[in-house]
Amino acid sequence: MSALALPEGVRATAQRLAILELVEGWRGSFTVAELHARAREANPGLGLATTYRTVELLRKDGWVRPLLSEGLHAYVRCSPKHHHHLVCTSCGGVEETELCAAPTETELRRLHGFRPSAHDLDIYGTCRKCVA
Repeated sequence: MSALALPEGVRATAQRLAILELVEGWRGSFTVAELHARAREANPGLGLATTYRTVELLRKDGWVRPLLSEGLHAYVRCSPKHHHHLVCTSCGGVEETELCAAPTETELRRLHGFRPSAHDLDIYGTCRKCVA
């Protein structure tokens, strides 16, 4: 995966860089509260609003994406290229896959008269490690 970066023109403060470093190394999904708690260990003055704003900057640039899992609003680190997520319901691990089971734009237009602009697909199940 590419290294995370703040959008052009956004100041790279010590607090934002600390959040980026945590997101970069995070495995699986995370909530803003989890990210904030971990970031405050090294930056006690870090505000929750700064964490939310930084996650939103990363979301807008495609570096993280919301993941709705069992009613918990979480995020997952991702690469900006087109992909989907395999979410393990046992360990919470998240893996990217480029396989796409969504209907094509042509199919959607033909069958429903619908013109899609984007789609998200998360597949829930049990990962290889948890099955073993």
